Amino acid sequence: MDRYHLTRSLNSDGYDLSIVECDIHDPALIPVLTELDLHSYTEPTFSRYTLGGLMRFGRLFLIKADTLVIGACHTFRNFDDPEEVVIFNMALRPGWRGHGLGTRLLSGVIEKLKEHGVKRIVLAVASNNHRAIAVYRAKFGFVSVDLLGNEFNNGQEYHLMRLELA
Repeated sequence: MDRYHLTRSLNSDGYDLSIVECDIHDPALIPVLTELDLHSYTEPTFSRYTLGGLMRFGRLFLIKADTLVIGACHTFRNFDDPEEVVIFNMALRPGWRGHGLGTRLLSGVIEKLKEHGVKRIVLAVASNNHRAIAVYRAKFGFVSVDLLGNEFNNGQEYHLMRLELA
């Protein structure tokens, strides 16, 4: 754990920043994750049932500042390839974005997935989300492996991106 300063204020003690792997189902997290989702996307991604299922049968990673959950990453194994994990969703609270915390969260997730013996990570990102695509490519080495047209029935194309883990 390290100290993180959201601002450059000399009076700030900063926050204890941690990446936490949630390997138990915790229903108390459902309202926290629902709120995070509603602040992060133009339409809801989850219901309490999908969140509960993802926590129980997938793997949830949180980034916390002190005890506040400021971001989450939901993953699950690919049924057709158990050595591959799908990043289903990743979000940060407004006000915490633009400070490199998403990069820190994803770095921590990748390290923890390597510890589990995962060989590949895959995710889908909207084609018009140029910033995310650039970060996935430049900072992590993800490559586009397919272009998915209207994958989620919302009229958008998505890049399917994959990272091979060493």
